[in-house]
Amino acid sequence: MPNHLAFSINRKDIISRILIPKYYNPELSDSILAASEKFNLVPLCDLLDPIAGSQLGNWIRREHYGSGEIPYVRTSDLSHWRIRPDFKKGISEAVYKRYAAKQDIRENDVLFVAHGTYLVGAVAIVTAAETKILLQDHIFRLRLRPDAPISSFFLLAALSTSFCRRQIRACQFSADIIDKIGERHLDIMVPIPKDQCISDVVTNSVERIIEKQDLNRRSVADICSSDMRMLRERADTRLHFSVPRKRILSRILLPKYYDPLLELELKEAEAADDEPWIMLSELVDQGLLITTTGVEVGKLAYGTGSIPFLRTSDIADLEVKRDPKHCVSEQIFLKYASKAEVKPGDVLLVRDGTYLVGSSAIIGGEEVPSLICGGLYRLRSRDHQRLNPYTLLALLNLPLVRRQMRARQFTRDVIDTLGKRLFEIRIPSLFSRQSHERGRRLLTVMQSKAALKTEIGRVIMSIEPPIPQASVGRPSWSMRA
Repeated sequence: MPNHLAFSINRKDIISRILIPKYYNPELSDSILAASEKFNLVPLCDLLDPIAGSQLGNWIRREHYGSGEIPYVRTSDLSHWRIRPDFKKGISEAVYKRYAAKQDIRENDVLFVAHGTYLVGAVAIVTAAETKILLQDHIFRLRLRPDAPISSFFLLAALSTSFCRRQIRACQFSADIIDKIGERHLDIMVPIPKDQCISDVVTNSVERIIEKQDLNRRSVADICSSDMRMLRERADTRLHFSVPRKRILSRILLPKYYDPLLELELKEAEAADDEPWIMLSELVDQGLLITTTGVEVGKLAYGTGSIPFLRTSDIADLEVKRDPKHCVSEQIFLKYASKAEVKPGDVLLVRDGTYLVGSSAIIGGEEVPSLICGGLYRLRSRDHQRLNPYTLLALLNLPLVRRQMRARQFTRDVIDTLGKRLFEIRIPSLFSRQSHERGRRLLTVMQSKAALKTEIGRVIMSIEPPIPQASVGRPSWSMRA
């Protein structure tokens, strides 16, 4: 029986002069052998179109970022099998046309992260409404051959199994400062159930999940009157404006902080609501809201256990990703729980970063227990009747509120931060009929989104090949899938 601490292989089994031990992980061989009883194991390359089956995106100069509204999809823009609606970079029509024919993005193409670290192997599917995009050069576009025995929906679920993710980790090698899988992704053995009925059920389930995700996205956009994008452009004010010396606050001399158009729109919004908007600091002073930031546990704590350590990149589309990058041990959790644990109903808001600053999510029961990092604010309502967390989440994502955050987001060293200026943000009254209705509707949507995350996990597990008994309870050579 191979030992997880050491193993030997014959010289003739060395492939392409690769001498990295994890590539020959004997536990993977055991898993493949065990899976072959109930699954047909097919190399990914045999499933893809022989001509256009796998193709990387293109590198685009930074000067083109923000030149338009066409998504330039990067590795961090994939979440829950989809392209995030709040994608970070947009490009112009002219830039899109330069690369569109070469990339040839079509409905039901599968996107696969090729370069990075923990994101390598993350997948998403392109829907009919998302074909007008460009892919970063760190993402593969995968297309099945016409006579493939599976659908793109099934492939999406199969590549998400631990069985495939462990293979991906074994083929993922460090190159300079990031990892790459390269053409080795074509060797991934895709598990296809020998029982065709199972494959059909999985395909139908994934298709329904994608359809429900679309419905939820449209609902969120309607509730928040926003496409959820958080841009980083300059203030909308044209050319220049003046600010009286007495209005200069805390020696802040950044023009966007005093954007007169933003102030004018806030006054117009208050007039339309027929009542003043309130600062978040007022909610804190009234004892309705408790705010704190998270902690930094240190990289040595990563991977020591199974309790999620939530970071800014784990927030997308108003929810926490179902597969957070880093987990810590119970000992570390208990050490920091008093300051950084989360509870159902907590609203998380990104404090530090760049494009993610101001992004927010709400904690559900499935995210407990977890810790949050120092780049996140935890906003906790002390009275859910008077301060409904879902109403707060909806109001924090109104376009005029998000613009206030952007105006108060300052560069510090190599990243931006919102800092305590968050508490200067003004939001509509929590007690108005419109705010109450926003919160009620968002609660329904977030319950649906939470159910879909659970459904994604269930679908993946339905085609998860069994782990060999000899491997149960012992460490794996691969990184956490």
